[in-house]
Amino acid sequence: MQAGPHLHLVIEPDAYYTHLFSLMGVSAHRRSAYVSYAVSTVKFVERGRKGPGWLKLGGDAINVFGLSRSQMIPYSVLAQNGPYRFALKNVERAQDGDLVARLRSELPQGEFPSAALAIKQANASLWKRYFDPGIDFLQIDDEDVADLVVEHLQEESSWLARNLFGTSGFVQCLLSSTEALADSHWQGWFKNTTDLFWGSDRGHLFPLRLADSRLEAKGGEDFALEFAADAVIEALQSRKIIPNLYLMFIVTAILPGVRVLGGSRHTVYYPLMRYVFCRALAMSGDYELRTTIAADRKPGIWGHRVLLEDAEPFSELDTLGPGNIQTVLRKYGSLSLEDACGALDSFVGDPLWACFKTRQNAELVGVNDPEWAFS
Repeated sequence: MQAGPHLHLVIEPDAYYTHLFSLMGVSAHRRSAYVSYAVSTVKFVERGRKGPGWLKLGGDAINVFGLSRSQMIPYSVLAQNGPYRFALKNVERAQDGDLVARLRSELPQGEFPSAALAIKQANASLWKRYFDPGIDFLQIDDEDVADLVVEHLQEESSWLARNLFGTSGFVQCLLSSTEALADSHWQGWFKNTTDLFWGSDRGHLFPLRLADSRLEAKGGEDFALEFAADAVIEALQSRKIIPNLYLMFIVTAILPGVRVLGGSRHTVYYPLMRYVFCRALAMSGDYELRTTIAADRKPGIWGHRVLLEDAEPFSELDTLGPGNIQTVLRKYGSLSLEDACGALDSFVGDPLWACFKTRQNAELVGVNDPEWAFS
């Protein structure tokens, strides 16, 4: 499963070059299915004119949904406060270029209750036309994960239902182990911003804490929820709460044993997530599952933006025409890793990685600790 890019159109550079890298791996292993999890709890704007709400076409900045700044800044892409449509508003000049007009004709023409649903449907169309229709492409986001968690919880015999609300004490062990890690020399890598779920108010997300068998807002929001199966299921179905990133990885990768690709920090924080999960299993007495998970020695790798190229993907696809993605794959597949990923700025320019190196040199990280092998 690819878990690198946020929920962008597949022709946005971060998404495009990540999907190309994944396609090369899928083809090399002769697989026919590709699952991409794209986080939709992000805002429309990440920085500047970059994020799910923006696109570069013909050198111009394109406002994907034609939204004002006040409509983009407060809300997550999953907010069901539409309607949303693909406006493709050129903010550089009044008239559309040919490239913008062609892309608009390729995108779904209707209106959608959320930007997330619009992007997923657009990606399905773009994939079928320009990528590889022989590869079964499934893109999921946080709403799909919410539905998956509901399915787990509605089956009372499922592992998640038994341990989330049972008497094993697993959840408290998980949260206490996470907090202990956050206060250690791993500080900053695995942040427990919210306990298992985000609160959601019309697309505005806020952190929650689990206290006295209730999920409560950490801030000033008026929110409290009984931490019991029926209440949590109802809140997930009504989108009052959304699973956080850790719970997403638990149900889509850690429990089913799915290998997951991610970004430059993923190679550290995902093993830490598995370590905390295994530690909580041991503390709550579930040694059998802990042993099974710990036996997986290759749970995840770096797979997001391995290809450093920063061209305009739709321009490249438009020039080649539909059905010629293999030409692109051969072009990038012929590169050496050094040529493909350049100077590794996402690693060497990252202060967390610099701190990691300093601590490793000082023998403080403890990567040779037997417990680290659980990750």
